[in-house]
Amino acid sequence: MNSYEKFQERLDTLPVSTPSTESKVEIEIFKRLMSEDEAEIASHLTGQPENIQSLSKRLGMDAEKLTPVLDSLAIRGVIFKVVVGPEPLYCLVSVVPGIWEFQVYRRDPELVKLFEKYFYEKLGTAIHSNEFPWMRVIPIKESIDANTHILTYEEVEKLIDASPTICLTDCVCRTHHHEIGHGCSYPLEDMCMFLTPWAEFYIETGRGRKATREEAKTTLKKAEESGLIHTTINAQNNVIAVCNCCSCCCLILRGITELRIPTSIATSNFIVEFAEDMCSGCGICVDRCQMGAFELTDDDATVTFHVERCIGCGVCVTTCPTGALELIRRSDEIEPPVDVESLMGTIEAGRKND
Repeated sequence: MNSYEKFQERLDTLPVSTPSTESKVEIEIFKRLMSEDEAEIASHLTGQPENIQSLSKRLGMDAEKLTPVLDSLAIRGVIFKVVVGPEPLYCLVSVVPGIWEFQVYRRDPELVKLFEKYFYEKLGTAIHSNEFPWMRVIPIKESIDANTHILTYEEVEKLIDASPTICLTDCVCRTHHHEIGHGCSYPLEDMCMFLTPWAEFYIETGRGRKATREEAKTTLKKAEESGLIHTTINAQNNVIAVCNCCSCCCLILRGITELRIPTSIATSNFIVEFAEDMCSGCGICVDRCQMGAFELTDDDATVTFHVERCIGCGVCVTTCPTGALELIRRSDEIEPPVDVESLMGTIEAGRKND
């Protein structure tokens, strides 16, 4: 077993899977990101952040020589560096979420093609088949009736307000699709938000810029107007990112639209209620819905709503001219884990039960 294979095996011990493939496409990805010697060092890290003294002792390598190697790997987005606190800490991250997102500004179409091959060959099914989804939809607040009680974790603005630091960066999924000639017309600049501690990592390694809360909320409004879907980590507190997703490029939503895995992402605790008698048949909802939940019959301008496809994002509600659409609470609400650590524990337990 070579060092790249050892690195893959170590990554696959993390809660979100990084599977091996027969084609070894994942090894080709790793080879483009680091040398074999670097892979050997990285394969000794774990998902738990450690300081340089601990790693130096465990790897039997002088701290002064190890530090620049780990810093270089962090800059290239192979490992994660915690820069919040009294000293830097280093740990592994999965390919998704993690290594894939960290390549946002790397201009390498061949690497993107390898990621795409990995997604279709095995990664997509692996990351989207968790017993408990690791991402969830957040509804647009304006799409919910003002009299409805909304919990803090159901308001994207509250998640942003809770983070000490905010980072804006380009959407990695749409950026990568543009690089291989499959880009869409949805906005990509400053469309991804990272929160503490990922925000600090992105800023320090040049992957994004520090932003104010007002700038972040302007991005949210732009995303909503464009018809993008707010998504975040499937936890109530300390979420590390807010994405604004399209179903044509986003790795998460493509789990539904391309791989046909309906549990790829947790729906919001809301669902559209369609008042058919109020519908004018304008078709705006058909164009805006990323999940294909609405169909328009050309003959008589009749809209059909496929409720089973609704993920509760509210994108259709905010532009309905007749008020025929409204987000209401689902009868089968699911409460997300308290924090990211609890979420990963839940996902890990599900993998062990498979």
